[in-house]
Amino acid sequence: MTEPLRLILYFFLYSFLGWCAEVAFAAVTLRKLVNRGFLNGPLCPIYGFGMVALLVALGPLARNPLAVFLVGAVLSTLIELFGGWVLYRLFHTRWWDYSDKRWNVGGFICPQFTLLWGLGSLVMVRLVHPLLAAPVERLPHVALLAVDCVLLVVAAVDAGLSFAQAAGLARSLRALGDLGDKIRSLSDAMTTHIGTGAMTIDTLLDEQRLQLMLAAMEGRENAAALYDQITDLAGHAKLLRAEVEKRRSGMNRLLRAFPHMQAPRQPEALTRLRGRVEDLQKQRRGR
Repeated sequence: MTEPLRLILYFFLYSFLGWCAEVAFAAVTLRKLVNRGFLNGPLCPIYGFGMVALLVALGPLARNPLAVFLVGAVLSTLIELFGGWVLYRLFHTRWWDYSDKRWNVGGFICPQFTLLWGLGSLVMVRLVHPLLAAPVERLPHVALLAVDCVLLVVAAVDAGLSFAQAAGLARSLRALGDLGDKIRSLSDAMTTHIGTGAMTIDTLLDEQRLQLMLAAMEGRENAAALYDQITDLAGHAKLLRAEVEKRRSGMNRLLRAFPHMQAPRQPEALTRLRGRVEDLQKQRRGR
C-alpha cells in the first residue's frame, strides 16, 4: 500500500501530466496554446484523482492488463461523471459536453471516452508509473512532507481563485440572461403600446441610440412607465458591462479552456458573453 504522502505527490504529478496532455491535444485540434484546466495553474485535478484512485483500487492487480483496463475505464468514467455533475450543480454550466456523441449520459460521459480512459490507464499504469515511481519511492519522508505541504498550499490558493472566477462567470450569465428576458418583455410592450421597434442590450449600452429612442417616446401615450423601465434597464446594462470588464481576464481563461462549455439555462447569454469577452480582449491587445 502506497503511503498517503506519496499518493499526494502522485496526485500532483498526474494532474500536471494530465494538464500537459490536454494542452497538447488542444494545440493539435485547435491549433493554439490554451490553458486547458479549471485551475489557473498547470494542473487538471481530474487526472490526479483518477490515477490515485486507480493505483489504490488496483493494488497487486496492477500486473494484470485486463484488470487495469477495466478498473481504469470504470473509475475514470465515474470520476468524470461526478466532476461534471458537481460543476453543473455549482455553476449551472456544462464544462465539457458529449451530447453529440452516441450513448452519452447527460452529456457528461460517453462510451467512446470510457474506452480511451481504459487504454490511457494501461499506458499510465504499465509504462509511465514505473518510471515515476522509482524516484518518488526513494524520496525521504521529510522531503515528501515539505514538497506536499508547499504544493497543497499553492493548489488551495489556486482552487479558491478559480472557484471565485467560475462563480463570477455564473453570476454574469444569470444577470445577462435575466436582463435579456426583461429587454424582450419590454420591447414587446413598446411595440404593442407605442409602435417602437425592437430593443437590444446594445441599444441600452449605446448612449446615442438610447437617447434617440427615449426622445422618440416623449409625449406618446402610455410611454411614461416604459420610459422609466428603459432607463432602469440601461443602468443595469452598464453595471453588468463594468462587471464583465472587471472579470474579463478570468472569464476569458475559462471560456478558452472549455470551448465546448454549455449553459442550458442561458444559452443566448453564454453566446453574448463569449462575444463580449472576445471584444474586450481584442481592444486590450489593440492598445
